[in-house]
Amino acid sequence: MSTQLAQGRALVPRIAMAEAVSVSLVALGFAFVSVQHAGAVLVGGALVVIGTLVFGWRIFAGGVGSPGTALTSMLVGKALQWITLALGLFLVIGVWHWPVVPVVSGVIAAQVGFWIGTGLVH
Repeated sequence: MSTQLAQGRALVPRIAMAEAVSVSLVALGFAFVSVQHAGAVLVGGALVVIGTLVFGWRIFAGGVGSPGTALTSMLVGKALQWITLALGLFLVIGVWHWPVVPVVSGVIAAQVGFWIGTGLVH
């Protein structure tokens, strides 16, 4: 296995963990409002964390291949990540009527966790 592939595979769980920690901290703050709001933050953030893991699984599933294969894996992974988020938000906000602000706050917190996770990797 190439060094870059191994580093990439190791990066995905670290980013997901940074996202989860960031979401947990924001959920803790929302817990002072209500348990339902804290849960909504966790659900919104979980959508992003799941999307990150799906993207990571898909992009590295093919192993080392041609540039075209790598590009296809990346694009399919990114599409799956966005579908996960869009479908999840539709269900959580549109169908199950969770509070919007905490759900979106969880999504934003996970994005901040992504930036932190990618910034901490050397």
